[in-house]
Amino acid sequence: MQLSDQRLNKIIKILLIIVLILGSLYIFSQFDGFIGSIKGALKAVLVPFSIAFFINFLIFPLVIYAEDKGLRPRWLIVSILYLLIFGILGVIFWQIIPLVSEQLEDLFLRKLPEVFNDITGRINDLDLENSPMLSNIYEQTQEGIQRYLVSAVTTVTTSVANIASFVFALVLTPIILFYFLKDHNQISEGFYKIVPLKYKDHFIELIKRINDSLGLYIRGQVIIMFGIGVISTLGYTLIGLDNAVLFGLIVGLTNIIPYIGATIAAIVPVTYSLFTGDVAWYYILLLNLGFQFIEGNILQPVIMSKQLDIHPLLILAAILGFGSLFGVIGIIFAVPITGVIKVCILYYRELKEKNEIEGYEV
Repeated sequence: MQLSDQRLNKIIKILLIIVLILGSLYIFSQFDGFIGSIKGALKAVLVPFSIAFFINFLIFPLVIYAEDKGLRPRWLIVSILYLLIFGILGVIFWQIIPLVSEQLEDLFLRKLPEVFNDITGRINDLDLENSPMLSNIYEQTQEGIQRYLVSAVTTVTTSVANIASFVFALVLTPIILFYFLKDHNQISEGFYKIVPLKYKDHFIELIKRINDSLGLYIRGQVIIMFGIGVISTLGYTLIGLDNAVLFGLIVGLTNIIPYIGATIAAIVPVTYSLFTGDVAWYYILLLNLGFQFIEGNILQPVIMSKQLDIHPLLILAAILGFGSLFGVIGIIFAVPITGVIKVCILYYRELKEKNEIEGYEV
């Protein structure tokens, strides 16, 4: 009887919590402007700090390595690393950007106008004046394209503030990252001091696990993006696809989205080949499937050892959820954030099982 009452009380508490959450969401939904302002402010703060936080996992091991070799102080180490990293990136961009710019110019100023003229010529050859139905479809299609272009221009115009905010966040990110690297110990100690005494040991262990898991994932992901970008560029070049460097760069960048990145990357070159006829579209599709196979079955296990080990459905759900909340940035950080949540849940379960065995509460 007592057990039944406890269960009933637990169910009532859960129902009350659900009602309170739904009631709170309904109340907040009545203040769209206020919620939008809060969301915008949070996004403005979280974007540069999140980017800097995750890049920190790439560079901080180099800082520790330099300190182990006796180099001091830390600000000097970070400054030297900044010079090296930005120098290497500068050389890479100096070599790649002119080539990519040339291919973009070729694509938009030569190939696309040729495709447009070819399509227009084929439509004119159909003699639509003698076919009212086809003529009507053609006119509606033209109107739809015009509406889309007007909408796109309007969207770009109204998004100037968002673009400026994103550029500002990118400018702030290296500054924030510098302090993350230089004052890493002080920042960690600051969080450690605000943690209650009985949770300090758990905090240290949890942060260690997150660092190990997330650091390996982020470093591995960067290596894989670079590797798959090079492989795809070589593959496109071998089959004779024009603008191979541009399309290979797209494959490398979209590979940051697990499972669906290669599929998204295939859309651009496949569409391009359908219009231009340079290379059979199915060659490109098969090649992209090959890229996905190499990434999922060779690069991922070898480089990353599937460190996060998250089910694909959960990853896709995280991408959709974080993408709807934070846009492109949410899609990029969906997997690492989900990885952090998973590490926390696993650690909690581990403690719970330990408590049940030992019969005491942490």
